[in-house]
Amino acid sequence: MSGNQGPNQGANQVESPYRDRRRNVEINLGKTCNSKCVFCLDGVPDEQERAFMPWEQLQAELRRWRAEGYLSVGFLGGEPTVYPHIVPAVAYAAELGYSRIVLATNAMVLHRRELCDELVAAGLSRVTVSMHGHCAALEDRLTQVPGAFAKKRRAIDHLRHHRDGGRLRDGLSVNTVVNALNYRHLPKLLQLVFDELGLEDLRVNFVRPEGNAAQDQSLTPTFTEVVPALMKAVILNEHHFKKVFTFGGIPICVLPDEMLRSSHLLRKCMGDVYRDLATACSIRSEGYDDGVSEVEGGRSRFNWQDRKRLDLKHFLAACSQCELNDTCEGVWRQYLDLHGGGEIVALRRDGGVLVRVTPR
Repeated sequence: MSGNQGPNQGANQVESPYRDRRRNVEINLGKTCNSKCVFCLDGVPDEQERAFMPWEQLQAELRRWRAEGYLSVGFLGGEPTVYPHIVPAVAYAAELGYSRIVLATNAMVLHRRELCDELVAAGLSRVTVSMHGHCAALEDRLTQVPGAFAKKRRAIDHLRHHRDGGRLRDGLSVNTVVNALNYRHLPKLLQLVFDELGLEDLRVNFVRPEGNAAQDQSLTPTFTEVVPALMKAVILNEHHFKKVFTFGGIPICVLPDEMLRSSHLLRKCMGDVYRDLATACSIRSEGYDDGVSEVEGGRSRFNWQDRKRLDLKHFLAACSQCELNDTCEGVWRQYLDLHGGGEIVALRRDGGVLVRVTPR
């Protein structure tokens, strides 16, 4: 064990009525993908990284986490639907007693209805579809796959049929990476997801400037640029759609005063702070000691909340004076390399309301 905390412990999470208390593990099946997203975190994986996880190893990994009391499992990639054993993987997880079985997918393969039917029949309980544009032109540009938007819409139609039939009991959602090409269209994205696609759950995450996004620095806007469009989307949802709309990767202190004054709205919308499940991750060993991961049998295992706070994100001097220091996760290190930390300020509570501390 290389760090002080194992993958089962993790940073203390804020108590929230919106958080599912089931312990969750996310297993990366390999970084092979049928999409080429311009902001992809993995960039261009090498041959070893693209290799699929052996079926026997996945079975052992599923048994390991279930024996430790985990009831939720998510299958990740790359693109997990191209994993040759994805249907048996879902079925085996159900056989072991996982009550929440999730697929995080770009859904392009799922435009084939037969595969949707097989996965749901095997025990799949939730699907999160990666969709980044409000229209075909933008989606296809961001994924660099002609026809991606149309395929995803067909897949969502198939999945919604199962949801409406009482299957997919843990829901069907869209996950979006917010970047310089799409943030202005967030209100239109809500209209697409909630009105046109008939879904009830949208999560947007601020781009992490690694991989492809590190190669094209113009893809990472500032928080100051993104927050006005994000707040328009929040207001639109609160007053019109009234669905589940959450965001992640944006520090609390860059939000406007109106948001800071509403603890209810913060808890409702800040997914990474108040809603996400306590999550352990299992990926192919990355071959370095980050002080957080446990490396064994070619797999690297860590708590995702710990990994972000202790390795991938950074706290500035202002953060040490902030009353939310134990709640906030910090800022992606690569973001600070690009844009600096001038937007980050300390917060304090004044009469139960969060206010900014004026730098001296």
